[in-house]
Amino acid sequence: MRKKNKGTALYFTEKQNIQRFWIRLVLLFEIISFSAVIYRQVVMQKPFGPYPVTDSGLVILSLLLIIPIAVLFFIQINITVSRDEICYKMIPLGLFKYKITPQQLETFSLETKSNETIGLKLKLKNKKTLFLPTKKPKQMLAAIQKMMSGN
Repeated sequence: MRKKNKGTALYFTEKQNIQRFWIRLVLLFEIISFSAVIYRQVVMQKPFGPYPVTDSGLVILSLLLIIPIAVLFFIQINITVSRDEICYKMIPLGLFKYKITPQQLETFSLETKSNETIGLKLKLKNKKTLFLPTKKPKQMLAAIQKMMSGN
């Protein structure tokens, strides 16, 4: 793990939880479905399906299918704007980490998506666009403006 340069000024930081209704709906469906199957096979002693798996195998399979979606409840996106870059990464898993330097950024503006999600739309010089949702749009915009001015 690289250590951060202590001389880099940090202008903005925000952590956001990933809270989507469909994630909760899928998790709820999985929990109810697998609970019913486990109850039927383990408690009622009625095998589930034409080729039933063992009781312990059924419990392990259920956990393996439920855990990845349950982990989504704990994942956060961390966005920071410093003098040198915009960095956004997924924590605690570290599945992705992206950095955008002022040299890569062409334009940026405040945008609203789906009539509720406010964030900054970044247009990069390689013609890609990126939307970073934020609960503090004005502070984030000011931080990016400060980064671009080189202060």
